Amino acid sequence: MHALRFFRRRAVLAALVVAIAVGLAGAEGAIAALPSQTSATPRAVTRSGTVIGSVQDQVEVFRGIPYAAPPVGELRWRAPQLAPAWKGARPALAFGADCMQDTKTNPLPPGHAVPASEDCLYLNVWRPAGTKAGERLPVMVWIHGGGFIMGSGAMSTYDGSALARRGAIIVTINYRLGRFGNFTTPALYEQQVKFGEPAANFWLMDQIAALRWVRDNAAGFGGDPDRVTLIGESAGAVSVATLLAVKPALGLFRQAIMQSGSPRRILTPLAQSQQAGLSWALSKGIADDDPAALRRLSTQIVLDAPVTAVSEPVEDGDLLCEPPSATFARGQAAKVPVLIGANDWEESLLRWMPDALPALAARLGAHRAEGLRLYDAARIGENAALSRMWGDAAMVEPARQTARLALAAGGPVWLYHFSYVPEALRATRPGAGHGDEIEFVFANPNAQSGWTQDDQAMADAMAARWIAFAKTGFPGVVESPAWPQLTREEDILLAFTNSGQRIVREYKKAQLDFLRDRLGRGSLYGDK
Repeated sequence: MHALRFFRRRAVLAALVVAIAVGLAGAEGAIAALPSQTSATPRAVTRSGTVIGSVQDQVEVFRGIPYAAPPVGELRWRAPQLAPAWKGARPALAFGADCMQDTKTNPLPPGHAVPASEDCLYLNVWRPAGTKAGERLPVMVWIHGGGFIMGSGAMSTYDGSALARRGAIIVTINYRLGRFGNFTTPALYEQQVKFGEPAANFWLMDQIAALRWVRDNAAGFGGDPDRVTLIGESAGAVSVATLLAVKPALGLFRQAIMQSGSPRRILTPLAQSQQAGLSWALSKGIADDDPAALRRLSTQIVLDAPVTAVSEPVEDGDLLCEPPSATFARGQAAKVPVLIGANDWEESLLRWMPDALPALAARLGAHRAEGLRLYDAARIGENAALSRMWGDAAMVEPARQTARLALAAGGPVWLYHFSYVPEALRATRPGAGHGDEIEFVFANPNAQSGWTQDDQAMADAMAARWIAFAKTGFPGVVESPAWPQLTREEDILLAFTNSGQRIVREYKKAQLDFLRDRLGRGSLYGDK
């Protein structure tokens, strides 16, 4: 397998990189000494060199650390290469560039001002102030969502300070997006075969490279490379599920958290991806499928919005030989503790998907009336019922099914459902929308909602659960109700509601069983 050979070779090279100072990765230029360094300035030693961070509210932060070489020029559409080493101490005070994305069509949150570049393979680390190398704190690696076409590890909602203060190392990463992260043509594919590299799914290769960096460097930040928890939301949760299913990622983490995202049931066939890539190349004047000519195209031409056609993972025959859901179904996914769940208003995604409800109605066919009855259309209206049906089919039922498969593969598994709405928004918001749980997991209030004392209490409760899971593989805390493991006898979950935490058995069983039986072979996942 090309992927296994490539990542084994990469691991060997990593052992040599400490002794090879080949310059600074990225376009910032030479490393300057920091005139204000003091004994309190946080430092950490990586395999590429020393980094210098900053201290903020009892947390030490290291931003913009390269985990791979810039994927530019000849390295565009190549597997990630080792990050160059540097001499001296590298300031890690500013976030690295976001990966290229169409922010006009898909704007990032207000106030996010990090520029985008192809040179974007950076990560960020938060740790408790005073942490020393070798302390072996648990590590949580966050993979952002965004449909594989947008997002950033530098978004303010993902600030790891509140979690780090609870005794963990928090890592957020960037990975290539859109056509930069998922692209191939017949000639590009053949070239990568010659290199002994996997093809097409560069986003996945980047994530594996970041996890290998964490394994190799966590101890230098005071983290435990044997206690790594993967955590992601939406496309980030799809990524976590995929990492649970691909061999090169096995052994790089101990447990996994999936928020509103599950294993893909459908992948783009390699031949289809190659043909789409070739057609796009022809549209840009590349007539002979020339990899060198493709790599000479400007960044803006490659960005070429919209990129939804290249947002789906590819069945590349190497890293991804089958849909991750099939790996789960065969019991071959990583046998690690899993925490998984979804929100109660996942249909908030429909604002990006105007054709989704007609498609759902068409797929239901003769079963539409039954679905409308189960979703109480007579009371809430047909459109609202279809919308709720779509949200459950997209995220809630797949979370339940993934939890069952993970349990069958070896578990243990904890299932959750999130419906908490900040008090200031309850009059205008019908439920917890897609991604609304993130600010509570990170205990970072959304400036648009503001937080009351009860909101902060919910954030403290969720953060405590997630941190406990990272520390022990069990999301239990003394102050809260016991969170029972999922069992084969019944579905049982912990619900985070406006009135607090409570245990729920067989949540929406009739509705979710209907969706499983009528839509189980399709794919309604939304990843924004």
